[in-house]
Amino acid sequence: MRADILLSALASVSSASAIVFKISAATMQYDWAVTGWNAGCARAGCYYDFNITGAANLTSRPPTPAFKAYCSGDGEGSPYRLCSRLDEEDTDAIVVAKLLPSNTTINGTRPAIIQVSLKYTDLYTPTTWWNFTGHASSFYNQFVAPSQNFTITPDEISGVA
Repeated sequence: MRADILLSALASVSSASAIVFKISAATMQYDWAVTGWNAGCARAGCYYDFNITGAANLTSRPPTPAFKAYCSGDGEGSPYRLCSRLDEEDTDAIVVAKLLPSNTTINGTRPAIIQVSLKYTDLYTPTTWWNFTGHASSFYNQFVAPSQNFTITPDEISGVA
């Protein structure tokens, strides 16, 4: 099952049967480490691959799980691609990623804008799920620079109970 279909289905839950909430991302300290970022563009389009890791914080509200995943995909503006979990999968967390469309800047460069979402069932309330989404701007470094490391801080947090 494609991750974008799953996320769309979860987002379409009727508010008559569920409570949907959004939390200000500024109220939480939850960063994800991106390592081994490689991205490039060719005639067939742009592509990316990287590892992403998030540390658990069981005292935050909502509590956040630890995860480690490998993400790869292609096509700016393409649907989310499911990332492969690299950890022992103690939770049902799903990680997805996609490249957002970008334009060439005045100096002739073009940023690689990645969007990553983490969806998981609440660690203490199994009838509640959370979705954290974050964005980062890097660059297409394939063949011109070594692998990059950077941080993504989620800027959108929503949940359904």
